[in-house]
Formats: sequence, structure tokens, C-alpha cells
Amino acid sequence: MGKRSFYEDDELIINKPGVNVEISPELKVKQLPNGGEDVKFIEGMTIRSAPIFEQYTNKIRHYLHHNLSIVEAELGNLKSAFHNEVVCAKSELHSVVKDPVLPGLIYILTGALTGSILVRNRALPIRFVVPTAIGVGAVSYYMPKTYQAIGIKYDNLEQKNFPEVFKQRQELIEQYQKFAKDLNESSIEAKSSLQSGIHDIRKFISDNLP
Repeated sequence: MGKRSFYEDDELIINKPGVNVEISPELKVKQLPNGGEDVKFIEGMTIRSAPIFEQYTNKIRHYLHHNLSIVEAELGNLKSAFHNEVVCAKSELHSVVKDPVLPGLIYILTGALTGSILVRNRALPIRFVVPTAIGVGAVSYYMPKTYQAIGIKYDNLEQKNFPEVFKQRQELIEQYQKFAKDLNESSIEAKSSLQSGIHDIRKFISDNLP
């Protein structure tokens, strides 16, 4: 009895190239955990998530995105408003300051500080009024154009916001100017009368005395 070879039929086997056939969608779903209900493919990766979790996560994400957008818009509005206020302040400052800042500002601060030192032991109203008055006087003396521009700006604001106060103040100014004019005219008349009297006395003395 001859020896049998287990590989005696190998010569009859013809190798054929294999073919990869994609499985059906039904079979693919069956092979996924839980039937594929909570499984998603994202960029070739299998992601498992619960639908309720995705729902609440999306709500939270939309809520945060909405509120952050509102906050960002409000911050943008505040930034724009602040920039506009700075530009307006610079424009107002340039429209008011008509004189060189230095050395006029140093003189004004020195005068106000000196007045504050002189009345440091006085009552509180005096300690407030005196330095302020000295500072205003220093502004009118060392920065006259700026002082005039500030006065015009104050008049416009007062006339716009407090017309009754502006009217009363204008009446007081007119009365003061009239009083000052009358006082000046009276002073001139008194000076003229005094000069005339002195002239008459000198003439009388020269006519009656040898």
C-alpha cells in the first residue's frame, strides 16, 4: 500500500485574486452596538452618544453662543461710545483752550494753591471760595482768550438748559453794568467839580491876595 500525500492535489488548485465586497447596510447596522441607534461616524471614527445628551448639549451650545454674541455686541457698542466720547471731549477741549497751556496753567495752579494755603485755617466756605476766586482771576489774567471762550460756552449751556437762570443773570449783569457806568460818570463829575472848585479857589486867592 502506497503512502498517501496530503498535498497531492495542490497542483490542481488555481489561485484567484480576492474581491472585497461591501456589506449591505442592513448587515452593517446589525454589526454596530445597540443596532447603530447611538453610533455615528465622524471623519472615519465611531462616536457613540445618547440622543438626549446631544439634544441638551446643542441647547446649551446655542444658549452660550447667543448670550456671548449679545455680550460681544454690547462690548463693541460700549467701546464705540467711549471712543466717541473721547473724541468729543478732545474737540470741546480744543475749542475752549485758546491760549498756550504752559506757563499759564502753572501760574493758575500756583495762585489757587497760594490762596488755599492763606485760608487753610478759615471756615470751610472761605477755604472753598477764595482759592476758586483766585483761580478764576488767574485764568482771566494769564489765559484771557480761554477765559472768554469758557464764558461763552457756559452762557450757551445755561441758556439751553436753564433759560430762566440765564435771563435773571443777564438782568443782574445789565444792572451791574448800569451801576458801574453811573458810578463812573459820578466819579468823573465829582473829579471835574473838584478840579473846578480848586481852580476857583486858586483864582480867588490870586485875585484877592497881593
